[in-house]
Amino acid sequence: MVALKTVAHWTNQSARQGDGYQGARRETLDPLLGSRAAKHATCSPTHILFEEFRRLKPSLDALNIGFSVSRAKGRSRRGRTRKPPYFACCYDVGSLAHVNVVAFYYPLIADWELMEADPDRYRQRVQSAVREEMIHAVQVLTVRKRYERSSALSSRFGDAETYYDHLFGRIISELTRNKVGEKAILTAAKLYYEDWTINSIEKLRQADQKYHGREGYLVCELIRQVTQIRLGELMSEEAKGKAWDKHRIFFVGEYGTTENLMKAMAATLRQAVPQLIDLSPTLTEALTEVEATIQTIGGITGAMLARSRCA
Repeated sequence: MVALKTVAHWTNQSARQGDGYQGARRETLDPLLGSRAAKHATCSPTHILFEEFRRLKPSLDALNIGFSVSRAKGRSRRGRTRKPPYFACCYDVGSLAHVNVVAFYYPLIADWELMEADPDRYRQRVQSAVREEMIHAVQVLTVRKRYERSSALSSRFGDAETYYDHLFGRIISELTRNKVGEKAILTAAKLYYEDWTINSIEKLRQADQKYHGREGYLVCELIRQVTQIRLGELMSEEAKGKAWDKHRIFFVGEYGTTENLMKAMAATLRQAVPQLIDLSPTLTEALTEVEATIQTIGGITGAMLARSRCA
């Protein structure tokens, strides 16, 4: 039996290998679209959610990336039940093969209330999250293909996942040689982990280990954030908007609201992107491959970015 790794995203909790989800019944998309979404009003959260899933699926199909929806309400770990993530990118341990994106229905639909039942804001949040997960899946796919094409890489690294981890470490090493690069990494970490106290590379390592069980994981999110920036769209963190102030977690000082603070942090990261490209050839190579793959299949185009508004 092939071991499967699950990496959870858009949440501070990572789903680790071997975790079980209570009620983790997975459903394919087409029956759901026909039997459930069609029965809901155009502006209902379920309709919006599955409409965005439907837009995503052809792009994933083109890359042979699986997609399923889980109605899990919690996962068991050491006798405790924890809430599932919003999404999880699953793949075979070691080989990075059989990439599959799992969307968790209940956490995603719960954000309807977080976004104050505003259809446009909810759609924007879902769109950013869906694109985020697609970028994660494409990262895994491009690394595996690069590894499989290169006899030099396959002789140097035992498997594709070992090479993937090596890339994370190399990008961090290249960026942290410069204060601008280090500041950008820490800003990206604060945005992703929603933790203002991550003010050193050592604290970042601790966060990566705590939430994902591996040092260097944040690089995966940095690649995703920079990809979203370079493709001219909102980062998932920005798409939260006023929802940040529902549960204020930072000392906001002169910014007044958590939303304003997050916008300022996102602006700092956006401004640093050209310098990050100059500082890290490894990051640049990864971005080029991910973006080329996405653009080739039309995974993120102007048409997809156009917001579908309710009548």
